[in-house]
Amino acid sequence: MNDSSSSTVLRSVCRGPATFFPLVACAGLLSSTAVNAAGPTGPGDDYIIYSPKITQGQTEVELRGFNTRDANAAIDRSGVFGGALAYSPTAWWKTEIYSGPYNYAPALGTHLGGVEWENFFNVGSQEEYGADLGFMANYARYNASIYSNAVEIGPMIQRETESTQQRMNLIWQKTVGVDLVGKFDFRATYTAGYIVNDAFVPGFEAYYRPADNSNQLGPGFSGEYHLGHTQSLEYSTALLYGLNNGAPAHVFVFRVSSVF
Repeated sequence: MNDSSSSTVLRSVCRGPATFFPLVACAGLLSSTAVNAAGPTGPGDDYIIYSPKITQGQTEVELRGFNTRDANAAIDRSGVFGGALAYSPTAWWKTEIYSGPYNYAPALGTHLGGVEWENFFNVGSQEEYGADLGFMANYARYNASIYSNAVEIGPMIQRETESTQQRMNLIWQKTVGVDLVGKFDFRATYTAGYIVNDAFVPGFEAYYRPADNSNQLGPGFSGEYHLGHTQSLEYSTALLYGLNNGAPAHVFVFRVSSVF
């Protein structure tokens, strides 16, 4: 599928049912087509859709990553994995250190890509605004000299009903350091699921990445196992399909975290 047909797909989705998130998501996706790439950014793990919900005093240990399958040998069987440690000192702020990502590829082996410092802020609840609202501010420092360090900023939105869950991130990334440029890379992520129970929420994930000429969509599922009054094990996974020629054919994404 070429870029023109990919835009057609996005517009046809936007003309779908007038539910809360699809309308907001489509507005963000279609308005971003004029944003240009900001230059070489690092080999990060962007296959994650952050939640704006924060619980004070909560600690989280997370593992996540992805693996690619494609006819292009340069990206086939390549991917990223890494671990993160997060803590929420207040009811409105969560801070996280993401060690990695560890990048691997058949020709290059495995190496540490860098370290990310991620910060998430809750700015409104669903009871007040119809959705949980948040804001992220992240800094990524990469080991390889060919990549620029970067900052990421953007809103996070989440809405839940008794049977559905939707989440969206709109993220702008900017390189920093000696090769600082004035433009931003934009990407958008969106997921929706049907809540069968806490442990099983089937749905789909979508990723729009104009800076990488990559748009992806695929089925996924997530869930949460309660291990005690304040402890839980959360997981999510997805199989993404490329929607245009610039996207990898298939990407398998996994995430698992222990929350206490």
